[in-house]
Amino acid sequence: MLDSSTLRHRITRIIAATRFPFVDQESWGKNHQTIVNDEVGRYAIQTPIGVLYPSIIITNDDGSLRELGLVESAEDINDDSIPRWKALSDVAPYGREFKKLFLYVPEGYEEKTLKYFEDEGINYDGIRGYRVENQVLKILPFKTLNDEYDDVIT
Repeated sequence: MLDSSTLRHRITRIIAATRFPFVDQESWGKNHQTIVNDEVGRYAIQTPIGVLYPSIIITNDDGSLRELGLVESAEDINDDSIPRWKALSDVAPYGREFKKLFLYVPEGYEEKTLKYFEDEGINYDGIRGYRVENQVLKILPFKTLNDEYDDVIT
């Protein structure tokens, strides 16, 4: 069985490759860039609590920050993650109304994650569940606040 870190990094790469952008998404900017922090920290973000490496970073055509994605393991869904979540929400840009911060959590942890975010007043765009089924990653929409694309089941 894979350790949780290796599995999370693999899941991160699959999410980045299939959802940022979606395969048929026409509204994706020509020069938007998707950057993955997996075993290699490629893109650091300075936050009030120090340097953090979110799982997925999307930049605009001009290189500015567009979106952040966090792929969490079950062990990450706890009080210790609150400062990190808050810090990344603070630096994430706004979409139409909400911060462009997306969380991908193991299936069954969506409600618990939502409760943390609501209780702590953390601004975010979406929470998704994920599971591995017959060696295929399934993404399960849970809550979306800004965009129509984000409710796509893969």
